[in-house]
Amino acid sequence: MMNISGLEEEARLLALKQVSSMLQRPDQLEKLDIFKKRSARKKAAVEAMLKTGVQSQLEGVRTGISQLQAAAEDIKTIGENLHEIFELLDGFPELQKKLGRLRDENMKHSQYAAAMENLKHIFNVPETIEKTHELVVEGKLLVAHKNVMELETARDDLLFEVHKLPTETDYDKNLLKTYFSEVDKLAQDLGKQLWYILGRTLEAVRGSDPGPQQVVTALRIIEREERIDKYYEDRKVSTNGFMPPGRPRKWKEKCFEVLEKNVRQRIEGNQLEDRTINKQWLARYLEICRRVTSEDLRVAKSGTVSVFPPDYQIYDRYVGMYHHCIARRLREIASDDLQKNELVQLLSWIQTYSTDQMLGNPRLQINVQAMLQDVPLLPKSTLSQLADK
Repeated sequence: MMNISGLEEEARLLALKQVSSMLQRPDQLEKLDIFKKRSARKKAAVEAMLKTGVQSQLEGVRTGISQLQAAAEDIKTIGENLHEIFELLDGFPELQKKLGRLRDENMKHSQYAAAMENLKHIFNVPETIEKTHELVVEGKLLVAHKNVMELETARDDLLFEVHKLPTETDYDKNLLKTYFSEVDKLAQDLGKQLWYILGRTLEAVRGSDPGPQQVVTALRIIEREERIDKYYEDRKVSTNGFMPPGRPRKWKEKCFEVLEKNVRQRIEGNQLEDRTINKQWLARYLEICRRVTSEDLRVAKSGTVSVFPPDYQIYDRYVGMYHHCIARRLREIASDDLQKNELVQLLSWIQTYSTDQMLGNPRLQINVQAMLQDVPLLPKSTLSQLADK
């Protein structure tokens, strides 16, 4: 109340001051009506603005109150629903006990279903093995490998069940292994076909038999086997050390071994003469090595990269295999008692190794200097000895 009275007094004094400033001369009394009307209009405008502002505030308050009421109702509803949910959850432990038997029966049913599926394979093992042999001979390797995987799955599932038994015996395991022994032979025969195909990879990508499609097929089978190996290795701890017979096969490692063996044959198998037959045997042999290496690496760069998976890094592997094989062969030659002309031929060929006539060819895109730093063709001491001779 004190503040309102003070404001009224302040407003009255302000009004008197304004009126006194407006009526300082006698002629201004004639405009009194005009001043009254102007003041009335201002008053009406201020009242209208005040009324609008108050109404807006009241609407906001009314909206806020209604939202609070709705929120309170929602909270109440949520609380009731939560109470109902908790009441329902209280019955879950009892329900779990009641469903325990159903869960056990469901597990038994799943095991029976798996057993029935395995029994079909078990009863058909001889017939399936015979068909798979025919598929391998016909070159239908993907289908043959599918049959081998099905037979192995049936065998491994049975072996795992025996492995889980608290009183497992070697007799049971050996009985199963004997019954499925032909499956192991079948896998070995399939592997031989794969190694034959991969051993002719460079010929295949050139367009010769067996063709690049067969190489792709062989690699797909190897990738399948790698996934199966990883599956059993990852489960080894959780299955108490169970590992099927012949696993892990590591066919990817075997693939690289076959490729390296082929490269070694390409380098070492081209020496058709020796000193007793032709005095220029070394020059002729080194020239053949140069041509074979350059051509094979060109084919490897243009043909094998699109056939092998990227993680094989096949071109880099081929470059490394040829380089290591050549270095090993040159060290064998350098260890022999070479004649003077043969020493000159060997040292000259080593100088040619990093030029564009061989691995330094720009089309091959090989960092020859870095490779020679890691694995030199001949040790420096050997080069010095040869030069002295």
